[in-house]
Amino acid sequence: MVASLEAVYVAIFFLVPGYIFLTFRNQFVAGQDRLGTEQILAFITFSALNLAIFGWIIFTVPQTASGWIRVLVWAVVLLVGPAILGFVSGIWTQKELGEYLYTSLGLSLVHPTARSWDWIFHRVRPCFVLVTLKDGSQCAGYWGVSATGTQSFASSDPKERDLYISQIFEIPDEGPWRPTQRSIFIAAGEIRSIEFIQEETSE
Repeated sequence: MVASLEAVYVAIFFLVPGYIFLTFRNQFVAGQDRLGTEQILAFITFSALNLAIFGWIIFTVPQTASGWIRVLVWAVVLLVGPAILGFVSGIWTQKELGEYLYTSLGLSLVHPTARSWDWIFHRVRPCFVLVTLKDGSQCAGYWGVSATGTQSFASSDPKERDLYISQIFEIPDEGPWRPTQRSIFIAAGEIRSIEFIQEETSE
């Protein structure tokens, strides 16, 4: 029984904060998948970082404090703290704020987003796309919200890089693309390349 309680305490202190941190951070940064031992080490590392930053709050609670105040303080340290750190870290990484600092110091670091697929689809603005399939055929469409209100989507699963294009355009032999009322799903294994064509704006 004692061993079981100790295991629970270890999980609460050294796994849960790291899990919360990465859960919030990964809402802003794609391609950060970890498996097995590497994931456990990440949980422990970020949990330790969280305790190093917020752990001092625990020692500010007087011995005479009521039980609910103690519970509230522990909740802040173990739950709220890592959520805040994960949120800030995610925003910092997504906006590439650190890159400006490192560049000013003459440093060049490995980009935190491991795959170009995640990088481009996380940043691309509404535009036209031209998808070339492996059989040589092409599919033109609009990447964004269609006239019917549906949103284009790119899978973030590294094993299934499929696409949903909200509005398809016909490609005539001559002249501009013609819009249709159709949308399309394209399986990951069918895609050879994707061109992104920004909308022309008149000044």
